[in-house]
This record gives sequence, structure tokens and C-alpha cells, in this order.
Amino acid sequence: MESKTITTPSSEPRTPQPTHNDHTKAILQRQTDGLPASSQAKQTVFAYATPFDILLITLSTLSAILAGALNPLLTVIYGLLVHSFQDHANGTSTTSHLSSSISRFSLYYVYLGIAEFILIYIATVGFYHSGERITRALRRAYLQAIVRQNISFFDTLSAGEVTARITSDMNVIQEGITSKLIEYWRLALILISTAVLLGGIEFVGSLYAVRYSRRMGAALGRGSAVAEEALGSIRHVAAFGIQRGMEERYVRHLDTAETWGFKMRLAISLMIGAINAVPYLSYGLAFWQGSRYIVDGAMSASAVVTTTMATIIGAFAVGRIAPSAESFISSIGHAGTILDAIARQSPLDPLSTEGRVLEEVEGDIALENVSLVYPSRQDVDVLKAITLRLPANKTTALVGASGCGKSSIVGLVERFYEPTGGRITLDGHDVADLNLSWLRRQMSYVVQEPVLFNRSIYENVLLGLDETMVSLSGAEKDKLVHDAAKTANAHEFITGLPQGYQTQVGAKGLQLSGGQRQRICIARAVISNPKILLLDEATSALDVKSERVVQLALESAAKNRTTVVIAHRLSTVRKADNIIVLADGCVLEEGGHQELIAQGGAYSRLVEAQQVAAEAETDISNPKQDDLVTVKVKSNLVKVSESPEVNDTSDDPPEKVEAVIAAEARPTFRTYFQVVGKLNQKEVPIIIAGLLLCIIAGCIIPVQAVFFAESITTISLPASEYPKLRHNIDFWCLMFLMIAIVTFIAWVGQGICFSYSTERLTHKARHQSFRSILRLDVSYFDQKNHSSGAFTASLANTARELTGLSGAIIGAALTFTTTLAAGIIMSLAIGWKLALVCTATIPILVGTGYIRLRILALFDGKVRKTHEEAATYASEVVSSIRAVASLTLEKHVLSEYTNILAKEVAKSLRSILKASTLYAASQSFGFFCAALVFWYGGTLLDSNEYTTLQFYICFVALVSGSQIAGAIFNYAPDMSKALHAGRDLKALFELTPTIDTWREGTGQVDAQAVGRIDISDVSFRYPTRSERLVLEKVDIQIQPGQFVALVGASGSGKSTVIQLLERFYDPTNGRILVDGRDISELNVNEYRRMVSLVSQEPTLYDGSIRDNLLLGVERLVDDVQLVQACREANIYDFVSSLPDGFNTPIGTSGTMLSGGQKQRLAIARALLRKTQILLLDEATSALDSESEKVVQEALDRASSQRTTIAVAHRLSTIQHADLDLCH
Repeated sequence: MESKTITTPSSEPRTPQPTHNDHTKAILQRQTDGLPASSQAKQTVFAYATPFDILLITLSTLSAILAGALNPLLTVIYGLLVHSFQDHANGTSTTSHLSSSISRFSLYYVYLGIAEFILIYIATVGFYHSGERITRALRRAYLQAIVRQNISFFDTLSAGEVTARITSDMNVIQEGITSKLIEYWRLALILISTAVLLGGIEFVGSLYAVRYSRRMGAALGRGSAVAEEALGSIRHVAAFGIQRGMEERYVRHLDTAETWGFKMRLAISLMIGAINAVPYLSYGLAFWQGSRYIVDGAMSASAVVTTTMATIIGAFAVGRIAPSAESFISSIGHAGTILDAIARQSPLDPLSTEGRVLEEVEGDIALENVSLVYPSRQDVDVLKAITLRLPANKTTALVGASGCGKSSIVGLVERFYEPTGGRITLDGHDVADLNLSWLRRQMSYVVQEPVLFNRSIYENVLLGLDETMVSLSGAEKDKLVHDAAKTANAHEFITGLPQGYQTQVGAKGLQLSGGQRQRICIARAVISNPKILLLDEATSALDVKSERVVQLALESAAKNRTTVVIAHRLSTVRKADNIIVLADGCVLEEGGHQELIAQGGAYSRLVEAQQVAAEAETDISNPKQDDLVTVKVKSNLVKVSESPEVNDTSDDPPEKVEAVIAAEARPTFRTYFQVVGKLNQKEVPIIIAGLLLCIIAGCIIPVQAVFFAESITTISLPASEYPKLRHNIDFWCLMFLMIAIVTFIAWVGQGICFSYSTERLTHKARHQSFRSILRLDVSYFDQKNHSSGAFTASLANTARELTGLSGAIIGAALTFTTTLAAGIIMSLAIGWKLALVCTATIPILVGTGYIRLRILALFDGKVRKTHEEAATYASEVVSSIRAVASLTLEKHVLSEYTNILAKEVAKSLRSILKASTLYAASQSFGFFCAALVFWYGGTLLDSNEYTTLQFYICFVALVSGSQIAGAIFNYAPDMSKALHAGRDLKALFELTPTIDTWREGTGQVDAQAVGRIDISDVSFRYPTRSERLVLEKVDIQIQPGQFVALVGASGSGKSTVIQLLERFYDPTNGRILVDGRDISELNVNEYRRMVSLVSQEPTLYDGSIRDNLLLGVERLVDDVQLVQACREANIYDFVSSLPDGFNTPIGTSGTMLSGGQKQRLAIARALLRKTQILLLDEATSALDSESEKVVQEALDRASSQRTTIAVAHRLSTIQHADLDLCH
């Protein structure tokens, strides 16, 4: 977050922090930590497997074990072959017998190859398919666990963190239990000869790696929360010019993640280095001790070879496992975080079937001695032992200053929180004893800040239906939706849209104006004809005409049901049956309107402040006051479109901008390396060092082939040369010790190099991606597929996938390629005939690997879209969790989420079957190559063209090379994802917005700017809805220091003018001039620094009050200025009452504050910026009368020093305007 240093320490008075008794502490802890985890909580990812999945895993595991067991069988056959060669060399067998033995052993290899193919195919299909099914179940279980949590859980959990968990973390887990698991099972059996030592190394290494992986994941989750917060409020980020501040916050979390990520990779590198070195030590030990057994007559040379060959095959396999180990271990760390969240037991579980269900509901609600402390702000007593009654079938109004506890009462009735004292009853029954979901279905709740979901208007209204009404026919649903829209005065504007009720409202409903969103929420609330209606400033966003109509409809709807109304505008509650006045969490007064006026108490003073009694302000019951009367200056009227101000989305926008992210262009290696080359440019020397170490590691196996052949030749010496045998074998064992040391250094060295470069790559990719997204035009975010959730998911996933062709994987690929090349070269030098025959088979292997890569690339592209769609949906659910809870949409959410995940199931299985065939072919290729080397090499040996030494060297070099070559394409899935990630990042980085915040040095703003505004002949169409004209030939001239009001019906274009002045969009035609200069020619950052915006729905960010006040302020601000701004916004008394004052954290999106408190902080923030132009879009709509009066006076004073443009529905807020414009 962008902020400046605050110098002087605050000397504000502080309210002492309340002390809580043990009962209160227990309730708060229960809501914060959840209930004790159930003994039935699932502790592993595999606990989410169905019986079918278990069958698949069992079958796949057995197949993988048997496939791994085939490799040691190679050594048995090889040992028998050595024995045959030794007999032939000693003259104890004939040439024909040797030839027969060679043919027979070659056929054994073919049989093993066929068995390997079948077993690997079964294992691969089983692990992949079960892995996808389990991960899909885990995704659903995670979201289910999230939506069933109590609301206090979300005071510290952001939608961005959930998005990271449900995309990046889940993908890591899926990789860990599919392709990587196959490698692990095979390795476990292959390395049985050194199992104890290797097991110890893996245990210690994994222990540290998992610990670091979890810490890395936690940091990335916090970074995703910052990204979600910024991208979800992109207009405010742009308006305040805080892209750099948000970027710095995001990077701080990336830095932490990079530190833990490097430590994780370092631990794995040390583990892999040791694991690679140990087999060579075992190899040398086996020959050294075996030679002594041979001399003593206790063991034959063929037995020694069989043992040592098992070890060397293990060495080959260990080298291949390195990148898989990294993914497997990382998946364990991420799985722990997911499982912890799933295991949390919510104290208020909407999916629980526990609790009573009443047969009939009257709707009589009572609060008996109720106290409330929020778990996230335990230093403040919100409600203090209040007792009140909300009578059945009556309308009760709750009034009072912002933060007095009105919304808290409604939250308790909805059971968002548990009271820390007392109880709440419905018809005499304690609500704690009632089923939570059933209770919430008896109510409809309309909040001050309307929440819509990214779907059509029709679908949004339909979400208000009780689950018992979902089975109604289409015609019946249509009637209910239309009637509800008419009640909310929304039917007319909806039918005026080209797509009517099927119009998409966009992410968070931002394609509609605030008033339009509010009316749809009201329609959603009344559609199910609830017994209890909760209205929290339900009409605050409406214009006078709409408010009058909707208010009358709500009054009619309130008949025969319990209605609770929270309002600051007292004219809306005059007809309430009972009015309860609250202050500081206590009940001050209670009675009817006239009764309370007569008492002359707090309510009377509130009314007097609003001048309701004198009717100084326009009364909504007066139909003659619909139109605005100019106060001082009359000018030409602004002609704006009378059609609704809607920026509708389209699945296929004209600009085809979506092609950038889901590009038609095929991902290529060239594109990938262009992106990685730029991001990793500074790390090139380190990468080169790592690649050199990879080449050294790759040459080790061919070199040890010579040592191996020499050792076999040595131990095959006759008894007469045993002294020579002992001397020579000691030398070669020393060489194996040297190889082990070089191997450790090479693998650890390359691991360190690639760990650093890979972490730098992911850091820079995420950083650059976030920076590029923040740079995009606001209009880019209007498109349906460009929600903040989709971008957050992409940030979490794409950078991680980019590493699929870097770091450990590219190092392994180079190592394997070097091994193959060195093996071929060595074989050509020693025995060119055998080398040429075997080398000719390599193109077949490469071809199968490449085809598999292409199949997986197509498959990954489809899966990515599905996962991003699912992540976007999950992010939307979490960011709107209160709406989800109040509408009891938990089951609906899970059903839709499951449907999204199920889209690619059939296609996925087909792709897995194809890719697994090619994978199995590549893995079994080594057996067929060994059969060929056996047969042809034996033939050459039989004809005396080759010596046994030549044969042994060629055999080990070529067979190990072919096995290693097959391993290169083990990483085809990682490569495929990396290519897609490279393509997407390149497209994102190359996007150049029209309104570019990176463009420096153009159109500098005059330091003496005074804020004269000329809107000249401006027409405007939203980019995603180019056929609809929103503004037509608008002309407005505003002199410096003037206060101009824009009024009109909801959706008439008022906020569009504000957005054009903020330069979120450029006019379709005409120009906007500031101080005589076209704003499209000015530096956009400098221009926005001279403009402050206070919107109808205030946007605050996770951090302290101080952080939020300093948002976008580019000068040093001391506490005196902070206090002054807060006094003017009438928020200082509240801030000073907090124990931590300005340093008090306010939670994600300011969730720890009331709507009025958030609005006043937003106003204080705007005043603190001291800009030449002030834009107010219903800036005081969320304030109580006292605050509104004080703040309005402050705004009036502020407007005398700057040009002010205000959008308002209430005449009292613009009565001092110099110029009032309407249509």
C-alpha cells in the first residue's frame, strides 16, 4: 500500500481495552479457532478417494511396484550373461552354447519390455485418473469447508488466498499424486539395496522441505490476498494512483515466499545430491567386498555383477527422480494447509442438519440482555447487554449514529456471529437451538452495499428463492422474478436493456449503477415472500423517484411479516410501528415516531438535524418533487441517455481482447524462452554454471560404464591372477569414490544454481504479471472473463507452471541428454557397429515423447480454462460470503462448483489414455534397446569382433543412455504447462493499454492548475457495449472552485461522467478539457493526482486506519493533518476511542468497520489529498444524520477551495451547489 512516513507520535486519548470473563473468551476463541477437529477428520489427501479410486490406486500401485521390480530382474539376466561369457572365456562352454544363451537372454529382455509397457500403462492411467478424481473431490471439500465456516473466519481470510489454495496449491497436489507418485513407487523398489541409508536421507530432507514449502505457500496466499483486493477494486487503485503501492505490498509477500522457496529447493538439492552419490559408494563397496568373496571362493563373479547392477540401475533412477521429488515434497506441504482448513469445525455451520425446525413461524424476535464483541476486534464492546423486541408482523426501525450497533443486531439475528452474552429468541425459541440454514431461510436480508453475482439479472433475482421453490416450472419462476422486479421498481429498466433479464451484470455487478444493483437486491429479497425482512439502508443508493416507489412497495411487503429497517434517512422510517434509538451499543429510546418526537430526546434531535419534522428536505411522499430545481445558476441541460447506465458484457467482445489470454496461437518453445530469457536475464551466469554442472553430472554415467566394465573384467580374472584382481579392484573402487564425490558436488551445485534462478523466475513472473495487470485499461476488467478472481488464479498458477522448463527440470533434461550423447560417443569410439544399431532406435523414442507432449499440451489448455473458471467462481463466493450465507446458497454453490469441475472429465480420460500409451512406450523402450544390445553385441562377441570389455562398456553406456532418454519425456506434462504459461505471459506483457499509466514525460500537468473543466460535445459508449449510447453530445462548463451537482434517475449516466473525468475511459466523441488541455493528452498519473474520488461504495484495504488514510497521498503528512482530516469527516472521535488509534487494523476490505465508518474514512482520505478537483458520487449516502451534517459542512468548505462535482439523490447534499445539472 502506498503511504508516506508519519513523523510525530500520536497523543490521542485511548479507551482502555475491556477485560473479558472466561465465558466471553471461550465464545470468542470458538469463533476464531473453530471447534475441536473431529476425530473423523481426514488427515491425508487419499482419504478423499472413493472405493473406485482406491481400487485404481491399489491396482496402479501394484503395477508400479511390479514395473519397478522388473529393473532388478535385468541384473539377474545380466549376471547370467556374464557367467556365460566367463565360461566361454575359460573354455568351459562352446560357441553354440554361448550363441543360444545370448538369444534366450535377449528374448527375456523383450518379454520384460512387454510386461513393463503393460504395467506402466496401467499405473499411469490409474494414478492420473484417480489423482484427478481425488483432487476434484479435494477442491470441492475445500470449498465446502470454506462456505460452512462462521463469518468471523472470513474477517481474516481473503478471496485471494482461497483462490491461491484452490488453483496453485491444488495443482501442486494433483501433480504430486499422479505422475510424480509413479516415479516414487518405482524408485522405492529399485533402490532396495541401499534402502535404509537412502530412506534416512529422504526423511531428513523431506522434513525440512515440507516445512519450508508450507511457509512458502502461506506467503503466496497472503500475496494473493493483496492481488485480489487490488484487482477487485481496480477503479479505486487507478483513481488514487496506488498501483506502485499495491505492487510493493504484493512484492513483500513474494520476497518472503522466495526466501522459503529457495530454502525448500536447497533442502531438496542436498537430498538429491546425497541420494545420487550413495549408489556409487554402494557400487564401489559391492565390488571391493565382492572381490574378496571371489578370492575366498564364497561368491561367483556373476553374483557380484548382479548385485552391483541393481545398484547402478538405482543410480540411473535416482537421477531421473530429482524433479519429481521436488513436486512430490511440495505437494505434501501444500496438502497440509488444505487439509487443515478442511478439518476446521465451524461453530456456526450452515450445512449442519443439527438443530430444531419449527412447524410455524410467527416472526417474533427478542434480544435478551445481549452483548457482542467481534472476534476480530476484541478490544471493543459493540453491544452492551441490550434487551429489545422485534414484534411479529410489525416494522421496527433501528436508528442511531454510524457504529452504534444497528447492523450488528441484524448480524446476530442472521447468526453471523455468536453473542458473547445473553440470548436471541425466535417465537420464544433460542436461535442457538434452531437449525442454522432453516433459520436463515425464514429471512431476507438487503445490505447497504448491494452484492450481485457474475451472472444474468434473472439468475441473480432467482437466487432469492427458497430451496423448496426451486422445483417450480419455468413459467412460474418467470412470473415470480418479474413480480419481484416490479416491486423493486426494476422491471422498467431491465426490460429496456437489449438482453432484458438475461443481461449479464458482470463481476460484483459493476456493469450496473449502484441504484440498479440495489433494486435487483431488493427484488431478490422479496421474491421468496419471507416471514422476516431485514433492510440495512436498503434504499440509500436510489434516486428520489425510485426510492419513493420502492419504499411504498417495501411498506406494502412489510405487511403481515416481521420487518427490521436500518436507516439514516429518518423519512424512510416515520411509518414504522416501533423505532429503537441506539447509541454506543445501548438502547436509548424506543417508541413510535410521534411519541419519540414528543419526548424531545435523542430521536427528536436526530429528526431536527435532518429537518424531517419541518420538511425542509424533499419528502419522498411528495410526487411533485421528482425533478430537480436549480438553486443558483441555470445552464444548458445535459442530454444523457434515459436508458439505463449499463456496461453489459459479452462472451465475445468485439475487440477480441480475450484472445490475449486464451490465445489461438500455439504455445512454442521460442515464445517460452523469449519470456524466460528476459525474466532470468540477470541470472544467466548462474544458469550457465548450473548447466555446466548438469553436463558434468550427465557424463558421470558413461564414465562409470568404463569403470564398471573394467571392474567386471577384473573380477572375471582366473584364480591364478587374484593378486592382480585385488590390486586392480582397489583402484577402480577408489574411482567409484571419486565419482560419488563429483556426483554430489555436481547435483548439489546445479540444484543451488537452479533453485536460485527458478525462485527468481517465479518471483519476477508474478511481479511483472501483477504490474502488467494493474497497468491495463479499466475497460479490460469489464469483460466477463477478466474478473479479479480469474487474474488472481492466473497469478498464482501461471508463474509456477512457467518453471516446468526451467530449474530442476531443464537441468534434468540436459543431464539426461548429456548422458545419452556421451554414451553414444563413447560407444562409437569403442564399438561403432553396436553403437550405430542402437542409436538408430532413438528417433522412435524421441517421436513418442514429442507426440505425448503435444497431446498433453492440448489437454492442459482445456484443463487450465476449467480450473480458472472454477477459481473465479470460488473467489466470487468468498468475497460475497455474507450474501451467500444470508441467501443459504451453500448447497447451490457447491453444486455449481462441482458442475464446473466436471466439464472436462470425459475429455480428460481420453487424453490420459492416449498420453499414457506413449509414456509406457518410452519407459519400456530401454528393455527393447537392451534386448537389441544383448543380441547384436553377443553376436559380435561370438564372432570375436568384440572383446568382453568392449561389450560391457557399450552395453552399460547404451542401455543406461536409452533409459535416461526415455526419462526426458517424463516431464512432458511440466513442459506442456510451461509452454502454455510462456505464451500467456508473453501476451500479457505485450498488452499496451490506451490509457497507459507507464507512459512518462507526456503532457505534464501545469503546477498552477486551478481545475477548470470543459466537457465539450461528449458522447460515450462502453467498449463492451458499443451499440448503446450512454451519453450523447454532453456540454458542461465548470469554472474553478465551482460546486456542480449531477442529478437524475439511477442509471441515467451520472456516474459515467465521473468515470470519464477520472479517465477510466476516453469519450467516444468529443473532448474533456481541464484548464484548457485535453485530458487524453495529459500524463494520466499526474492528472489523477489532481483529482480525488469518493464513491458510493467506499473501498478500503487490509491494513491500519493510517495506511488507508495515506492511500495515494504523495507528500509527508503528520498526525496534526491526519487528525484535522478525520475531524472534518466526523470520524476522529471513533478513531481516538480505539486502543490502537490510527494504527488499528480494519481487516480485508474494511470488514471490521460499519458502512458509515468506512464512508467517513474514505471522505477523510479524499480531503487529505488536497486535490484541485473533488468528485463525489453519493459520498454521504451511508452516513447517519449527525455525521452527514458535519461531513457535508466539511465538504462544502472543501469545495470552496477546489472544483467539485457531486452525484446525489438527496437535495440536502447539493443545496449549496453553484450549478445543478439534470436531464
